[in-house]
Amino acid sequence: MKTAAMIGLVFLPFVAAQSQDDIAGEEQEIRRYAVEVIIFKYAQEVAPGSEIFPADEPILEDPGQEDDSSLFGDEPLEEIPRRFHDIELTRLTESEYTMNETMDRLERLDVYDPVMHFGWSQATWPEEYTRPIEIGSMGRLPEGLSGTLKLYLSRFLHLVVDLQLDAPESANRLSGRNDAMSGYGDSGTFTSSAEFEGARPIRYRINEDRIFRSGELRYFDHPKFGMLAKVTRVEEEEPEPAEPDDTELLGYPPD
Repeated sequence: MKTAAMIGLVFLPFVAAQSQDDIAGEEQEIRRYAVEVIIFKYAQEVAPGSEIFPADEPILEDPGQEDDSSLFGDEPLEEIPRRFHDIELTRLTESEYTMNETMDRLERLDVYDPVMHFGWSQATWPEEYTRPIEIGSMGRLPEGLSGTLKLYLSRFLHLVVDLQLDAPESANRLSGRNDAMSGYGDSGTFTSSAEFEGARPIRYRINEDRIFRSGELRYFDHPKFGMLAKVTRVEEEEPEPAEPDDTELLGYPPD
């Protein structure tokens, strides 16, 4: 009995080390996915009576307010740098696109105005280790469009979409009229805040974090523009076994 216990104690560290190696091997498995995206605008122009989505209130710095960092001492707090992993991004070629028929249908319909079609493949990491991808790095940006996309893997596969589209000038002028505060001042003259502040620019925005399954096509919608996205698992191709030489078939060793 003591002999068995001693043997167990001797081999226990090796078993534990092997288990840790197995876990590390599982954690090091990196999944790669391909993402294909089509961004489009709705072709109709904003007209009076249409729904308007004002831009977020800008954050203005008050020159009379002291810096908050003075509350914590003379020196500002040092921000801890975030360590992003290399996602090994590779842009897809047009021959690798799988949504060409969808793009053709959008172009044939008058209501849609496709503005970008691009794709890439990448290794996936948790969100905190994944840097957002600027859509401007994927192709020429149409005027007024900007934003980022981020594919990350936690318990599920996620795609974070953060896109902004500037409204046309006609919508900005309409917003200026709607947002203006009018009234009579102390002098009895009619005044409008638009005369002093001007019309605030309107920016339409899509900001969503959605779960994807491999091969799934999903639609991100806004009354003024939208995006189609498809995420597909990239499987590593296993090398084909070499065909046996004629000498091997005859029982002789290969050269």
